[in-house]
Amino acid sequence: MSNFDVKKVKEIFCRLFVLATENKMNLEAFTNHLAKSNFASSIENNSFSDSFNLPLEKVFYEITGNNIDKDTSFGVFNDAYWCGYSYFEIQQRTRKSFALIFLKLPFAKLIDLYPIYHEMDITSLLDFFNKLNADKTILRLLCQKNNCSLKELSNKTGINKATLAKYNANDEYLLKASFNNVYRIANYFDVPYSLFL
Repeated sequence: MSNFDVKKVKEIFCRLFVLATENKMNLEAFTNHLAKSNFASSIENNSFSDSFNLPLEKVFYEITGNNIDKDTSFGVFNDAYWCGYSYFEIQQRTRKSFALIFLKLPFAKLIDLYPIYHEMDITSLLDFFNKLNADKTILRLLCQKNNCSLKELSNKTGINKATLAKYNANDEYLLKASFNNVYRIANYFDVPYSLFL
């Protein structure tokens, strides 16, 4: 993308977070929809999407399935806008998927960090994210979030518990897992495959 396009897409991305909060969407549901969207995938892959030229109401509908009467996000620079800006910057600087970023740093937690980080340079928040990323593995967070033990996950997916324990201990093992195992885990937790890239 050219610099102009990045600025435009970042603005759209930030305003989507404003619309989600103004329309009282469940924050986790919003980021789950966003992480699975073609819009987010296009940003992650640095590829142009037709969504980048649509009215924001239409982009919001394509991502969430929720109709809104009008775009009220223009000129709003609140905590939700800052969250969108922060997520976009973290993704662009780390090249991690939005699914991973939202899992490690949920929207509700990021909003709570607004008073602390909003006036700091983005690198302070990036350092915080990198620490979070190193602290807990993807599988551990998915299991905690879904109240699922490794034994239960093994029974539901057919993946050996010892293999799951390896994935649970270190993301490197999960990121190098067979497609079949990643497919089963992603389907069980209903998360995008990009989480494991």
